[in-house]
Amino acid sequence: PDSIIAAFADDTLTVHIFVDGNSLTLSSSVILPEGGGPFPAVIGMGGPSGSLPSSIFSSRNIAMIPFNFGQVMAHTQTRGAEPINTLYPDLTYIGAYSAWSWGVSRLIDGLELVQNELPIDLKHLAVTGCSFAGKMALFAGAFDERIALTIAQESGGGGYTTWRVSETLGTVETLSRTSHAWFIEDMFQFSTAVSRLPHDHHELMAMVAPRALFVTGNPDYTWLADESGYVGSKAAKEVWKALGVSDRFGFGIVGGHMHCSVPSSQIPEIEAFVEKFLLGIDSVNTEIATSPYNTNLSTWIPWSTPTLENGDSFFGKASLTNPEDKQKDLETTLTLEWSKVDDAVLYSFQLASDSKFTTLIVNDSTTDNSKTITNLINGKTYYWRVQAKNAEGLYGPLSNPSSFSTYIPLPEIPQLVSAFAMPGRPDYVNLTWQNTHYADQYLVQIAVLEDFSRVFLSSSAADTTKNLRGTNEGQRYFWRVQAKNVAGSGPWSDTGVFTVIAAPTDLELVQSALNEITLQWRDESEVEDGFIIERKESSQSTFALIDTVAADAEEYIDTTVEPENTYTYRVRAYLGDGVSASSNETSLLTTALNDDGFSPSDYALSQNYPNPFNPSTRIAFSLPKTSPTKVVLYDLLGREIRTILNQMLEAGVHEIAIDAADLTSGTYIYKIQSGDFTQSKKMIVQR
Repeated sequence: PDSIIAAFADDTLTVHIFVDGNSLTLSSSVILPEGGGPFPAVIGMGGPSGSLPSSIFSSRNIAMIPFNFGQVMAHTQTRGAEPINTLYPDLTYIGAYSAWSWGVSRLIDGLELVQNELPIDLKHLAVTGCSFAGKMALFAGAFDERIALTIAQESGGGGYTTWRVSETLGTVETLSRTSHAWFIEDMFQFSTAVSRLPHDHHELMAMVAPRALFVTGNPDYTWLADESGYVGSKAAKEVWKALGVSDRFGFGIVGGHMHCSVPSSQIPEIEAFVEKFLLGIDSVNTEIATSPYNTNLSTWIPWSTPTLENGDSFFGKASLTNPEDKQKDLETTLTLEWSKVDDAVLYSFQLASDSKFTTLIVNDSTTDNSKTITNLINGKTYYWRVQAKNAEGLYGPLSNPSSFSTYIPLPEIPQLVSAFAMPGRPDYVNLTWQNTHYADQYLVQIAVLEDFSRVFLSSSAADTTKNLRGTNEGQRYFWRVQAKNVAGSGPWSDTGVFTVIAAPTDLELVQSALNEITLQWRDESEVEDGFIIERKESSQSTFALIDTVAADAEEYIDTTVEPENTYTYRVRAYLGDGVSASSNETSLLTTALNDDGFSPSDYALSQNYPNPFNPSTRIAFSLPKTSPTKVVLYDLLGREIRTILNQMLEAGVHEIAIDAADLTSGTYIYKIQSGDFTQSKKMIVQR
């Protein structure tokens, strides 16, 4: 073409091809895996994965790109009037497989042009298709050396079968029976004299070498001429053998399934080729030759496999020399080295964080046989491999992968966060600290003396928190934390100090007047000097200390609140300079004035306080308007015990007292009814 313009947007690759002022456009919807790439990719003839199960690729983070062949030439073509003739009006004689392989190459041109937008690993491209699309994939792989793996599925006559052998097999697809749409018309002059063909399709397959090719057949369908494909495959295999890369060609001819479906026995064979030649997993076996045939090959393959110069493979394979495989404790900057390969002009270098090379950290090339890597992460294992490229632009086999690990430094100093008694359990303390780099576990020590000469407790922890039992309320303790890993123990943290104080519980709020909120809580400590009252408003992100009260207090009235604002409170007990954990946090939205004065915006019934109680408790409730109001006490069977209140009340916040001296221990229900509002709550009398 004169020029090509490509773009990738909205998951679609668009390629515009220009010749003599005319244009042709290819478009494909790309299915990308999650992550940043670059990703290996398969180009499916007519669909994202051809006729292969898409899970073979999606489960391995391989992108899928359909080749919409009709954009180049229709399946049932009109010669001279196809899209490709817009660019080449004089090429009225070309067959479909020449046109389609041209189209696949233009799609790959587009991938090269949009590398910054579409993260495809152009060194690991595959093509695949089945039946007529299997032929399409085979021709594409033969004519474009940028394709690393070709999978031609049940391609039959004109694909992996050879015309000469097919001519001897009966009612199969022979040259005289195949579609004239597939090939140039001049080829059919050999229909009655296939022995005079200058080339046959074992050579078409060999054009893929030394890149990877896997072909399949289905002997249940006579028309496919799979015995001919078997002979052609055995002949083509000799080319890969001569090049010293016999593992790059395989065939699987298996029946017992529908045309273009994949039998379960064949999926591992296809997966092996995908993993080896798209993912670079050399450990899988691709020496695959599955077939029901035992054809005498001497008639068809009279030659011997040639021996290349010095008996060496056409390609050299680099050996990774430094560092040694699985070497540990290396620096985060190091130089990786490998043996030189004859005729290599470039080395492709890959460094990954996983053994399957799905997450590449470095994907680069160099003319030297070494590579310096910087900014590696401490305590991490890396995997690397090298592939040589010759002056003809062909890549040799990947080196065997090697791994190494960077050194693990001693852990850093832990930073202490908090030490508090658990609610209601002064003998149960929760310690927390920040996570430390390179730490595998932690050692926690608690002592009653600051020099830790009398260690009260020493215990290991895998996380950044530790719950300890056996502490005494009112006792002052010192604590510290040390991080450990395989390299040893890091320095101790600074020493923390805490005094065990039981935190207050059951904090409740009541708006007792327009500018007042009453706090009530339960005192759980026996040693506190007093309580700290902390508050934050809706516009604030942190609590602020607003007041302190004396020991044994269980109520505080905040007279500094404003109407129509949300306040959140918590309470802590303190002893000397030590404080407890906070109580539960509780919020309240204050109400505003109406025309009649102070009035809540909604009906509300608060939980009685204290609860449980003996012998008296209080109940607060809010009325947004003047209403007849009734409060009744019931037992759990619903029997009325007494009417506590029954009168007309003005809007506002009200509080009543209940004397339960005559009630036995147990649970009771109090119920309010005011206007249309009804609500009930439970209270507990505890003797």
